[in-house]
Amino acid sequence: MKMVPDPRCGRKTKHELAEVLTCLVLGFLAGRTTIRRSLNWCRSHLEILRVYMPLENGIASPPTACRLLAGIDEWMFLYAFMEWVGEIIPTRGRHIVIDRKALRGSVEKVKGNKASMVLNALDAETGLVLAQIPIQEKTNEITAIPEILKLFSLRGSTITTDSIGTQTEIMLQIREQEGHFVLLVKGNQPQTYEEILKFMGEARDDYAAQKKETDTAARPRYPEIMESYGEWSGAENNRDRKEHRHCCVTNEKGIITKTETEWPWIETVGLLRQIRIPMERDENGEDITPDVETFLKEGSRRKPKPQKGDNEKSDIQEVGLISDLKLSAEKVAVIKRKHWSVENKLHHALDDTFREDRSPAKKCRNNLALIRKFAYNILRLAQNAKEGADVMTEMMDFFCDDPSLMQKYVFQGIKSQY
Repeated sequence: MKMVPDPRCGRKTKHELAEVLTCLVLGFLAGRTTIRRSLNWCRSHLEILRVYMPLENGIASPPTACRLLAGIDEWMFLYAFMEWVGEIIPTRGRHIVIDRKALRGSVEKVKGNKASMVLNALDAETGLVLAQIPIQEKTNEITAIPEILKLFSLRGSTITTDSIGTQTEIMLQIREQEGHFVLLVKGNQPQTYEEILKFMGEARDDYAAQKKETDTAARPRYPEIMESYGEWSGAENNRDRKEHRHCCVTNEKGIITKTETEWPWIETVGLLRQIRIPMERDENGEDITPDVETFLKEGSRRKPKPQKGDNEKSDIQEVGLISDLKLSAEKVAVIKRKHWSVENKLHHALDDTFREDRSPAKKCRNNLALIRKFAYNILRLAQNAKEGADVMTEMMDFFCDDPSLMQKYVFQGIKSQY
């Protein structure tokens, strides 16, 4: 925190900036998810904190902390955050997930105003946040992704984004930075999406027909696709539904017209089909959830007409996938699944645990979001090290009650994980 420039103009100050920022992080670590509650927690633990910080004038007031957060240069604060994370894990050779998140509570109460957005970069393996940059509107995400990519050394890393990041310029930049990508293809690339649906869908059907004993003589419609064709299937229970995933890939990139002009570097083309079936039980508690074939033909009691589309809310979701790497169907499916760790690990934790969507902070919203990410990363590191709890709220309780955890993860410095 000491490397963050103080926005105050050299006049005598009552509270050190580094101490104020550290106190905010400590409060969030202890489960106090507002500026006022964070500082109150620090005030009630003042004697313990003075073992590690002078705090000559005690704990700053909430208005003082808000003014300091609002005055700090957002980019300088980000660079300090990234330097701290960079000492823990490298960005080379990683799976970096990039996705946006709204700060809904910070929207101005004016008709037509939209919630401000931040673009987050997450390491899929550890769940650690690597960086964030602010964006004002959803339509600006295409221009924000190149900006956040510039912050990293991407050599050997694999980048995944939502379908909005499937742009020629973004692919070129990733390759120029010696990285790789696995990108989604949906309705925003209509021609490519339809080509993948058609050719990969028919190849999947041909492959299934060949596997049947009665159809061993069946000839595939696209032999060139089948030469490098592969598929993978998996299923799991997720909350109150059963999710079935089927991924098929080929290295025959000629099925996409754009590979002849704009995307010559594509090596793998895939189609991922995900079917989400709501779980059902009878009056005796027995599982009566329909199987995949029945659900596709007849639906279920909870979903009489399953919705089909390319978005995450669809019961039957089909998305295309493209990569500049030669990948197996299983590898593509794993990467796609890990991509959504940004929702499960980060966004859900920020909203549910840190109550970010309820924060009314406006002038300091982006820097306050970074304070949360300092705390989030520390909690995630402690969880990865099996310090006591898999649930983040319970880990907050451990930090609140055990000063040794604060000492280990905040004041001693965190050792590199690699």
